Amino acid sequence: MRLEQWLTGIIPVEFFVANPIEPTTALIWIQGEEGYQIVGDAQCKSFVTGLEEFIRNNLEPELKMRNINWVEIGVDFTWDRTIQAIFNKRNISSDIQHVFSKNENSLPIEIQDNKVFIQRIDRDLLKSGRLASHSFLEKKILRFWNSLDSFSQHGFGYFAEMNNNVVSLCFSAFVADQTHAIEIETLEEFRRKSYGTAVARAFVQECVEKGIHPYWDCSPDNTGSIGVAQTIGLSSSFDYKIFCYNLS
Repeated sequence: MRLEQWLTGIIPVEFFVANPIEPTTALIWIQGEEGYQIVGDAQCKSFVTGLEEFIRNNLEPELKMRNINWVEIGVDFTWDRTIQAIFNKRNISSDIQHVFSKNENSLPIEIQDNKVFIQRIDRDLLKSGRLASHSFLEKKILRFWNSLDSFSQHGFGYFAEMNNNVVSLCFSAFVADQTHAIEIETLEEFRRKSYGTAVARAFVQECVEKGIHPYWDCSPDNTGSIGVAQTIGLSSSFDYKIFCYNLS
């Protein structure tokens, strides 16, 4: 996403910029992902020059206090050489992330188990606390949002319910303009039963109806996630890179 989309986004994030008046580049802390994203101009000297020292002196101590023992930074490919040069004294590794967006095709999803119901996550559900696994649902949402009210106002989601428990869910993890980044999880014992595909398809269908752009990203080796994305009518849009190093 572009810098201006991040700046107007609605989730708990922190911005670090070299020029707060007219920022062209930013380092963004994404709470739900426990990592950073750099957005903007890779040639911004004032930002690039002080980045390593700023992270080392200011951010790494904070990460350790949160029991996070690594630094993870996502960038587009224009930052590749710059990041490697900045952190050349670190044992830095990298990986690719695929991003999927909506196309015109999707396949029907059939749920064989009639004990499973696909339902929308709304304000009434969150306030009622009727689910036996309400604490699980609440914890998942609050990993990305400041409050359940904020999520209810700006985001939405769907879940698969079995015996009054959440077995799979898909919801807005980040909202910027008309873009909704997707978070999806299916409990391990319920995987490979199409529950995740069903909740994801319901989410994307509402996106289509409301003119929302779904944003789905995953690593190339996550064949399950890629398969779900393609089945619900998403197609590969672009890739970006993640750099990571451990804190010793």
